[in-house]
Amino acid sequence: MSFFDKLSALNPFSKKEEVLEYFFALDISEESLTAGLWTIEGRQLKILESESQTYSSLDEVPKITDKLLDQVLGIRELDVEKILFGVPSSWLSDENLKGEYLKILRDLVKELELKPMAYVETAHALVHMLEKKEGIPPTAVLVGFEERHLTVTVARAGKLDGVKIVVRGDNSAADIEKALLQFSAIETLPSKILIYGEGVSELKDQLLSFPWMSKLSFLHLPKIDILTEGLEIKSICLAGASEIVENVTYTDAPINQAVKKSGVLSTAMEEEVEEEIVSSSSTPRNDEESEDENFGFMVGDIADQKEAELDDSNLEVPEEDEMPVRQTALSEVDDFERDLDTPKPQAFQETESKFSPKKFLTPILGLFSFKNSKRTTIFISVIGILLLIFALSLFLPKAEIKIFVEPKILEKDTQAIADPNQKLVDEDKKIIPGIVIQTEVSGSDKETASGKKQIGDPAKGIVILYNKTSDSKTLSKGTTLSSGSHKFILDTSVTIASQSASDSGITYGKSNGNVTASIVGADGNLPSGTEMSVGSFSTSQVSAKAEGNFSGGTSKEVTVVSSEDQQRLLAKLSSSLRLQAQQKLQESNPDKKVLEEALAETISKRSYSKNVNDQASEFSLNLTASYKGTAYDDKDLRLIVSRLVTTDVPEGFKLNLEDTETQADVSKLEKDGKLIFIARFKAKLMPSIDTEKVKKEIQGKSISEAEEIIKNMENVLGSEIKITPSLPSFLQRIPLIGGNIKVEVGLK
Repeated sequence: MSFFDKLSALNPFSKKEEVLEYFFALDISEESLTAGLWTIEGRQLKILESESQTYSSLDEVPKITDKLLDQVLGIRELDVEKILFGVPSSWLSDENLKGEYLKILRDLVKELELKPMAYVETAHALVHMLEKKEGIPPTAVLVGFEERHLTVTVARAGKLDGVKIVVRGDNSAADIEKALLQFSAIETLPSKILIYGEGVSELKDQLLSFPWMSKLSFLHLPKIDILTEGLEIKSICLAGASEIVENVTYTDAPINQAVKKSGVLSTAMEEEVEEEIVSSSSTPRNDEESEDENFGFMVGDIADQKEAELDDSNLEVPEEDEMPVRQTALSEVDDFERDLDTPKPQAFQETESKFSPKKFLTPILGLFSFKNSKRTTIFISVIGILLLIFALSLFLPKAEIKIFVEPKILEKDTQAIADPNQKLVDEDKKIIPGIVIQTEVSGSDKETASGKKQIGDPAKGIVILYNKTSDSKTLSKGTTLSSGSHKFILDTSVTIASQSASDSGITYGKSNGNVTASIVGADGNLPSGTEMSVGSFSTSQVSAKAEGNFSGGTSKEVTVVSSEDQQRLLAKLSSSLRLQAQQKLQESNPDKKVLEEALAETISKRSYSKNVNDQASEFSLNLTASYKGTAYDDKDLRLIVSRLVTTDVPEGFKLNLEDTETQADVSKLEKDGKLIFIARFKAKLMPSIDTEKVKKEIQGKSISEAEEIIKNMENVLGSEIKITPSLPSFLQRIPLIGGNIKVEVGLK
C-alpha cells in the first residue's frame, strides 16, 4: 500500500467503499428457464452470468431453477437472497398473475429460501430494453422463437397492443401471419419485424421472401432485423435495475456462460471470478485495487457525485456515483495535516494575543523617512509594481464556468392528424396542416439464387398394353402409366382390341406403345418386365408391362431462381427505394417532416433478369416506384403535444420547446391524404439556475470553494471551472469583478 493510500485509510472522513448487492433473475418462457446473476454498480447494471435449460412440465421448475442458480453462482462465494421473475403473457390475466402460476412462484421461493423482488411480463421488459437501447419508444412486431412455440408481440410507440403465443408449424412466416391476423383491432401494423431466439439467423431469408401484404395490413413490406442473443434475460435484469436505481445504464454485451460443476476455468475466467469475489467483500480496499477490479465500469467525475437514498430498507442499494476514495481522502488529509500540525509564525501568534497599532504602523511609517533619492526610487517602484499586480489581479483574470445540471425527462403521447386540407393548427382536435408530397425513384439490385432444380433427359421405352375386358379400349396421347412413384406419358394414341376366347382359355387384347418418363433422371430407366398401371383403369381391366429395358434417363442438380428469391430481392430493393424517396422528398421540403413509414408505394415497372426456375447463380431486378404521402411541420406537432406537458412542469424547472424531441409512429394513411399517427413528445426540463446569483456567491473564492458551492446547489451534478491566464493553483481564484465571470448551464 502506498503512503497516500495509507493516509486515505486513516482518514476518518473518507468514504467507505460500497458493498455491492447481488440478485438472481429467472426468465420463464413456454419451454425453457433462463437464470441470471446481476448487480448494480453506481448507475450501471452488470449482468455476470446466465444459463438456460428446457423443461417439459411445471413440476420440474423448482428443481431446474435450483440447478440453474447454482450454475450462475459458480465458484463465487456470494450470499444472494433476492430473485426477480420474468413471466410469459400466458401466465397473466389483466396484468396479474393467474392463481396457479402465483402458487408456483410462491412454492419456488419458499423451497429455495429466496425473497421475491417482483415479477415482470417478458414482453414489457423487452420493449423497455429496446427503448433504452435505441433512445426512442419502439414501434415494431417482436417475434420470439422457441423449438415448439413462437411469441408475437405488437408494440407501437413503446406501448403493447398485445401478445400472441402460437404453436410452430412447418412455415414460420405463415405462423407469424396467423398470429398477426388475430390483431384485428390494429388498422396498420408496424412495418418492422424484430426476431430473436432459437435459430433466427437461418429464418431471416425465409421471412424476407414471404408475401406479408397479401393478408396483413402493412403499409409496405416490413423490414426484418435480428435482435441480440440472450435479450430476454438482459431485459428482465434491466427492468429490475430500473426500479432500484433511477436512470440506470446498461451496455449490451455477451453474457458469460455459467461456470460448470466441474469447476475447471480458463485463465481469463479465473481472473474475472477472482475480481468479482473480491469486490463482494466488505473489507475496505485501497483505491488502486478498486480501479483495477471495477468490472469495467467507469468511475464518475468527482464534481458530479451525489449520494442516493432509497426508502426500501430491505434493499441494500449502492450509493449512486460515490466519489473516488483516493481523491476525496487526499484533499481532506492535506487540510487535516495543515490545520493540526503546521505551527503558526511567531509574529502571527503575537498579533492574535496582543494587537498594537503602534507596533504595526511604526515599521510602515518608517519607510517614508527617506535619506536619499535612490531609496525613494526603489520605494516608488515597489509600490508601483504592487499596485500593478493588484490591478492586474483585479481586472485581468477571467473565469469560464460550466454548470452541469440533471434534467428531468417528461414524456407524453397522443394521437394526431396531419391533414392536407387543414390551414391552421387545431390544438383541441390535435389536427395540424399537412402537404401532399410525391416522387418517383428507380433503382436496381442483385441477389444470389438459392433454388434447386434437376435438369437432364427423361427415360424412354416401349410398353405392351393389355386389354382384359370384352370391349376394345382406346388410350389417348398423354395417358399416364405408373410404376410405384415413377410416372410415364404415352407418346401417341393406342387402340387395344378386346379379349377373346380360345380352346386354351381367355386371350387378352394387346398393343405396343411408346412412353416417356414425366421427369428427368436415371430413376426412369426401368428394367424389362416391369408391371405398370394405366390411367384410371384398374389392373384387372387394363395393364402394361415394359418391353425391354428403358434407357436415356439422366439428370443433374443446378441452381435456379426461386419465387422466394424474387420476393426477397423485391423486398430489399423496395426498402432501399423507399429510403431514397424519403431523403429526396426531405431535401425538397427542408422545413417539413417526411416520414418514411407514411409513404404509400406504387410499383410502375418491375423487370427481373431471370424468371422463376431459370438456371442462374445470380439475378437482378430493375424497379421503378412512385411514393406519395403527407408531410407536416414538426413545430406544429410540438405545439400540440407540448400542451400535454406544460401543466406538468415542476417548480424550479423550465420547458424549452426548441430542446424537445418528437416521434411519430404512423397508424394509417387515408386515401384523402390524412396522416393519422401516434405522436410522442419527449422533453428535457432544465433546472432554473440564477447565474447572477451564482456569480455573487463565488466571487473571490478559490476553485475548490467555488466547486463546492456550486455542487451543493439543487439539481446540480457538478461544474467545470477554467481560469485565464493560467496561474499556479494556489494563486487561482474566481475574479472579484462579476463581468469577468462567464457562467453557462448545460448537460454533462
